[in-house]
Amino acid sequence: MADIVDSAPEPTHVTVGMSSDAGSSVPPPKATRADATVRNLAIALGILVIPLVTLVALCQPKASDSPTVDPSRVYETAREQKAFRVREPQGLSDWRPTAAAYNPAAGGRFTIRVSYSTPDDRYVQLVQSNAAADTLITGIIDRGAPAGVEQIEGESWTRYTAREGKENALVLIEPDVTVVVVGDASLDTARTMIRSLQ
Repeated sequence: MADIVDSAPEPTHVTVGMSSDAGSSVPPPKATRADATVRNLAIALGILVIPLVTLVALCQPKASDSPTVDPSRVYETAREQKAFRVREPQGLSDWRPTAAAYNPAAGGRFTIRVSYSTPDDRYVQLVQSNAAADTLITGIIDRGAPAGVEQIEGESWTRYTAREGKENALVLIEPDVTVVVVGDASLDTARTMIRSLQ
C-alpha cells in the first residue's frame, strides 16, 4: 500500500508597497516623529485659540455694562453756587447716568459733567461750565470747526464733530454758562437730551 503524504503548498509571499520603475516594491514612507509633533501642536493651538477668540468676542464691554450712578448731588452742588441756571434732564427714564463729576476751579469757576448711557447702548455727556467758553470747547471738540447752527427749544446750538470725528457735539454759549451735549450717540439722540433739559 502506498503511503499518502499531504504536502502543503509552497507559501506565496505578497509584498504591498510602491513599485519602482524597475518593478521592485518599496514600502510606504513612515511618518516621522517631527511630523507627528507639528500635527499635534497645530491641533493643540486650535483647541486653545478658538475658545479664547470666542471668549474675547463675548466679553467686549458695552455701555449697558457701566454702573449706574446718582448724579443728584452733583446737580445740587452746582445749584448751590448760584452761578448760572443748572440744567438737568427730565423724563428720560430709560437713560442711565453712568458718571457724574463736579470740578471746581479758581475764581468761583466750575464745570459739571454727567454721562448717560442711551437706550441703544451709546453715550451722551452733558457738560455745563462757567469757565472760559473757548477753553472748554477746545478741550472737548479738538479744535473742530462749527458744522452749523440749530434752533432747539428756542435756543441757538452750534453743531460740531468732536473727538477726531467719532462723536457729535451741540454747544450753547450764554453770557454766564456754556452747555455742551457730546457723545457717540446720534444727533437726534443729542437733540432729545437737549429738549429734556429743565
